[in-house]
Amino acid sequence: MSVPPPRRRTTRSSAGRGSSWLWLVVLILVGAAVLAARTFGRQDAAVQATPTVAPTRVAPAAAAVPERTVAPTPMHARPEATPTSRRAQAAATTTPVHALQPTATRAVPPTVVPTLVGTEVEAAATPQRGPSGIVALTFDAGADRGYAEDILDRLAEEHVVASFGITGNWAKANADLVRRMTADGHFVFNHTLDHRSFTGLSDSLGGLSAAARRSELDQADAIIAPLIGHTTRPFYRLPYGDDDARVAPDVAPAGYTRKIGWTVDSMGWRGLLAQDILARCLKLAAPNAVYVMHVGRASQDALALPQLIAALREHGYTFTRVDQL
Repeated sequence: MSVPPPRRRTTRSSAGRGSSWLWLVVLILVGAAVLAARTFGRQDAAVQATPTVAPTRVAPAAAAVPERTVAPTPMHARPEATPTSRRAQAAATTTPVHALQPTATRAVPPTVVPTLVGTEVEAAATPQRGPSGIVALTFDAGADRGYAEDILDRLAEEHVVASFGITGNWAKANADLVRRMTADGHFVFNHTLDHRSFTGLSDSLGGLSAAARRSELDQADAIIAPLIGHTTRPFYRLPYGDDDARVAPDVAPAGYTRKIGWTVDSMGWRGLLAQDILARCLKLAAPNAVYVMHVGRASQDALALPQLIAALREHGYTFTRVDQL
């Protein structure tokens, strides 16, 4: 058995190896060529696509501008809008709806509810102007001259008519003011001769008989009537408001049949301050109310009068004489 020579084996192995490397190189070159061809092909396609796509994107935008400009209403532009613009338009369309709802809700209370409630409260608290809102201011004069002239000046400035209950003795001492009261259009009525209590309740001097009661009124009328141009009958006011079951029948035969009382006493004669007088008179205000105040210096009724007139007017009241109430 013979052994092949080692050189021949070495030669064949080298040749095989050389051939294998050759094919490998060929394959690499072919692969590189194919890859390069594909790469260049994609680049060419990209280059060719760019000029084709670019005009397509620009053209719609250029065409859309005239359409939006010419369109008479936004509704014509909405079909040309992109999805993004549609959402924006939808949001813009929806937003005002939500924004208007709170506004409408807030607008209802001030225009409807408060108006109705305010009207009901105001109607209950303050009467409307007219006969039901009339009040009468009356002033008693029996002591000093006091603020009588100031009161007359204020009433003239405010164009307010009032009523004055004066005693015969006060009329004799202040004849000029009595004449002015009548000349200014105020009502003057009989407040007896010297302010003596008919029942004795307030002055502790004992009550008066029927004849004495008539005499008190008749003597006062004899002094006052010439100053005002007519008798004070049938109107009279009792001193202190002291009354009983016999007063009316006692004085009626002398022609005094209209007794004048009051519904609101300012309490100025008791020393109330002007602000307290004002608060009291406003609190007790009511349609057809008759106020009693005094002209004397001991009372601050005259000081409260300007504000009282203004406040009553603000509440819807007008003024009249007590004989016309």
